[in-house]
Amino acid sequence: MSADHPSTDGPLPDFLAGSTSLLLSKADDLFNEILESAVEPFGLRSKDFIVLTAIDAMGPQSQQQLARTHGIDRTTMVSVVDGLERLGLVQRARNPDDRRKYAIGLTTEGQSLLRHKLGPAMLNALDTFLSPFSEDEREQFNAFLRRLVHERAPAGPPAGAS
Repeated sequence: MSADHPSTDGPLPDFLAGSTSLLLSKADDLFNEILESAVEPFGLRSKDFIVLTAIDAMGPQSQQQLARTHGIDRTTMVSVVDGLERLGLVQRARNPDDRRKYAIGLTTEGQSLLRHKLGPAMLNALDTFLSPFSEDEREQFNAFLRRLVHERAPAGPPAGAS
């Protein structure tokens, strides 16, 4: 395990057990480990899966758009797209609106793999990740996450600040 992704094994020290940021980071690390294991049999990594699903959901895009939208640095994105292209899962095509740029799109093979194998593998990974929760707790957890991500209050001074 790298220094960037410490092991999620073992209990947290008492003084950190209630740290929201650390718990979110540990949960993210855990899910990434589970997702990596789920896509590895297909010769892929989690970043590959993210890029394939993004292209499937939003259509062909430039490498820059993919990198910016999904928080993947540009150098890594070049490597991801090159690897997916070698596997025959994506293809580069000239962007009709700007001939200097390429749009990355799914091939038929990429679309089929994503929908028939990777999608179910991802759902199984998610089920494994959320296994400690009941169905009601999963819905509540997702509702909380949606609020955190989509219903942000405008930036301003912290509550109670004068």
